[in-house]
Amino acid sequence: MRKLAPTGIAAAEISGMTIYSFFGEQRNSGKPRTIKPGDLKLEKEWTLVEYLLIDEMSMVGLTLLGKLNRILCAAKHA
Repeated sequence: MRKLAPTGIAAAEISGMTIYSFFGEQRNSGKPRTIKPGDLKLEKEWTLVEYLLIDEMSMVGLTLLGKLNRILCAAKHA
């Protein structure tokens, strides 16, 4: 199970990590991570993950949710 949250405080409460740190980027860096099918590093990160828990989901905007969807689709070949 992967535990993510939009803020550091929420992530600490669930012994998880922030969504941004899991993406491997800074929140306002302007340098998005390249996401493409066949990315072996991305696939390896998600190989053993069956469940994704996102705490404080109401704080996750549509843009971030869409990015998470693209990452999951690329990682899981969906």
